[in-house]
Amino acid sequence: MIENMRKYTALMIIVFVLLIAGFLFTMGPTSGSGAGGGSGPAVLEVYGLSIDEQEYYRRGDRTLQLSSELGLHFYVNFLIAPDIQQLMQANQLMRYGYANYYVTMSRNLDQQDFNRFITNRATLQRAMSEMGLYASEEEVTQSLKTSQRFAPNGQYNALEYNAFVDKRLGRLGMTEKYLREIVRESICLNKLIQLVGGGLSAPRTAVQDQQEARNQSITLARITLDRDDFVEKENPSEEEIKAYWEVHQDAYKTKEQRRISYILLDQPETPKQEDKKTSSVDKPATETAKIDAENDEEKNRKEAEEKAKKAAEEKKKAARIAVMRDVEAISDKIVQKINDKLPLDFEAISAEYNQTLEKTDLFTQDSPPAALKDLSLRGNSARGRNILDEVFSMAMTSDPYDLVSKPFRVGETGWIIFRLDEIIEPVLLDYTAARAKARAQLISENATKKVKNAADEARVKILASMKSGKGFDVAAKELGFTPIQIGPYSADGIAPKNEPSYRQLHQTASGLNIGDVSEAIHENDRSLIIFVENREIEDTEQNKNMVDSMVDSSKGELMVRSFMNWRDSQFQKAKVSGTFAQNN
Repeated sequence: MIENMRKYTALMIIVFVLLIAGFLFTMGPTSGSGAGGGSGPAVLEVYGLSIDEQEYYRRGDRTLQLSSELGLHFYVNFLIAPDIQQLMQANQLMRYGYANYYVTMSRNLDQQDFNRFITNRATLQRAMSEMGLYASEEEVTQSLKTSQRFAPNGQYNALEYNAFVDKRLGRLGMTEKYLREIVRESICLNKLIQLVGGGLSAPRTAVQDQQEARNQSITLARITLDRDDFVEKENPSEEEIKAYWEVHQDAYKTKEQRRISYILLDQPETPKQEDKKTSSVDKPATETAKIDAENDEEKNRKEAEEKAKKAAEEKKKAARIAVMRDVEAISDKIVQKINDKLPLDFEAISAEYNQTLEKTDLFTQDSPPAALKDLSLRGNSARGRNILDEVFSMAMTSDPYDLVSKPFRVGETGWIIFRLDEIIEPVLLDYTAARAKARAQLISENATKKVKNAADEARVKILASMKSGKGFDVAAKELGFTPIQIGPYSADGIAPKNEPSYRQLHQTASGLNIGDVSEAIHENDRSLIIFVENREIEDTEQNKNMVDSMVDSSKGELMVRSFMNWRDSQFQKAKVSGTFAQNN
């Protein structure tokens, strides 16, 4: 399957699953359980609606959980994802069988994520109200009866639905009315997406041209000029090296170094259970008794395994709780001392809670201590960051309270709190220290320029020879080059031997006629010139079907992008404010 087919087919699947699943945004009902704000002070205001802290987390965590259990996974992703790239990443995880990312991390979502979740629901509900979009009770019921949650095998299970309403909703502090309102709004928002982004698609001719370009089979010849051949000939003078260093000396600095003290709290590993096999001695003599004994043995083994597994899980849970208690206690102690402007003795705090205070030597970000190297941050706001990003983003100040971090969740089970102890700023290297690096870079730049010039000159000479009647091979060999034939191959076919840039070559050749010579193609370590020997377009039924799919997928992509842009444009109208809006 060609690369473009994979790209657009995957996107098409994602988009249409989004639409079919009803992945959309709701604010929630305005009355009944799970509606309206509480009686406490407002922490967030959206469109003038005041939301207290209890209601804030109800609209966030519990609604996330309910939406997930209803099977509205894409709905959740679309509500929280800040842009279409992250939306598609989250959906891709779902397609590969991973649990819903945002639901899984709901306890670790930051305020910005929850604010986006709540605000987007309010924005879209408002739009639905203004546009008069509505879903009937029959539509809601039909959606529930065909959902994966209540009809996993295509057959609606009324008992499962009633049990969910009677038991699960009560534990979430919600009602059946609230459940139906979420489904209703998901249906309406499907209609809203169609209104906002409908009617958009890429021109069929453009898609067809693109598909034909990728599917054509091309045979070409290339000549290569390697930069290394020019590097070997470079020997700049001392004056040239020094002049280069003087112009670029800002690039020659020592690396910033930092030193920290930290407390790392982690859940101890649960010892692995030994696989204890039952002894086979003293088995009953008779065959029947032997079978019965073996069955009993298997039953006992499974029961023992289940018991051991449960015990291990309980032990792991207890260890995790213990870690969290220590984290909270230490964090509270630090916050208390900061608030009360008391001396912040990091060593004493660690000793009080029987934790080891580790102290590092000076280190750079790319050469950290082994214990910190692989400590990736956990939680939705982490987005691929590690603890070193936090260490090197903290500024050295005269206020000791600003030098202690908040607790960060790291790895699978750990937490870390650190104090910034010292920063050694980068300093410029003098000429003696920077000379070797400056010389190497000067040689590299000179070689790159020369190989490009040589390739451009070679092309001019080859074209002149071909104009006089000589073939490409002959013209190239007269200049000392040995042409290499590549193909026939398509852009997504098997890579020709020793051709890491074969797709780029194919793309360049696709825009040339048979018998044409390309402009010089400049890569990092070489320059290429290609000659198109032959080109054939595969006109198959599969290609025609792929064009249809690509046109459809482009419509879905443009529709989602248009809707996301519209959603974001409405954010300012929401007039988000409150103490929990400070990170927006």
